[in-house]
Amino acid sequence: MNIAQKIPVTGDARSDLACKAALAAANVINDQFGHRLINAYKGQHDVQLSADIAAQKIIVDMLRSAYPDHGIVAEEGELGRWGGRRFLWAVDPLDGTNNFGYGVAHCALAITLFEAESVVLALVYDPIVGRWFFKVRNGEGAPRPVSRHTPLSRATLSLVTGYAEPGREWGGEFAQWMAPRCKRMVNLWAPALDLALVSSGSLDAMVCRDAAFLDVCGGMFLVREAGGQVLDLNGNPLQVRRSMHERPVSFVAAHSEALAHELLATIDAFERRRPSVADCSLYVTGQEALIHG
Repeated sequence: MNIAQKIPVTGDARSDLACKAALAAANVINDQFGHRLINAYKGQHDVQLSADIAAQKIIVDMLRSAYPDHGIVAEEGELGRWGGRRFLWAVDPLDGTNNFGYGVAHCALAITLFEAESVVLALVYDPIVGRWFFKVRNGEGAPRPVSRHTPLSRATLSLVTGYAEPGREWGGEFAQWMAPRCKRMVNLWAPALDLALVSSGSLDAMVCRDAAFLDVCGGMFLVREAGGQVLDLNGNPLQVRRSMHERPVSFVAAHSEALAHELLATIDAFERRRPSVADCSLYVTGQEALIHG
């Protein structure tokens, strides 16, 4: 199924190239939508599909051809080093790989360009629906910012956690805690696209805990450039910086400052009611004493 989506004109040569690369990759991999052509298992809950490899090769080859002096970091294969070049492309060739393989139409291709520490442009492209989300720093972008405030009780939220079991456990407990406190919480496993939807106002906010920076860097930039808020879990504004790749990132992103702070207050209340590691250890020790005493 080849798609014939019109490429947006961004007014920036590098962004135009990123759009062309994303569309070229999408046209090659869309015939694989709904087919789990597994190339490798990356963990208990994560796979690498042949579509990941094909999309990445197309995007990387086009970027290298146009900008041979730029660095490239990408999710698959041997392109995991962020390097020290002034310009660096960060490529997630298929955000939402499991969704793509199962035929769930919630996935994207994400391309971000850093100049030194700062993001210059970000692109997220939905290859199934044909939606474009892009922003050039201090330049053009789409879709336009949405100006509104939705209270938490009426908000639809995205929840993103890392694949590690502690994060998944935290996410399950937090989703139960949030159920009566918001309109809806979804766990869609395509964080770049989720953040793009926050930037457009289609989703109200995201709660992110221990995500890989490559998965979210472009989307975080889109939210901020659209006038939304990205805050760390202490409530401080979070500017996207290249050096953040060194460790997992946690934050809330929302289309309004009020909603972002309301979310943080709710997370804080949730954390205060959870038993601490020490409490859990005491509980287990007590149970063992009852069993063996």
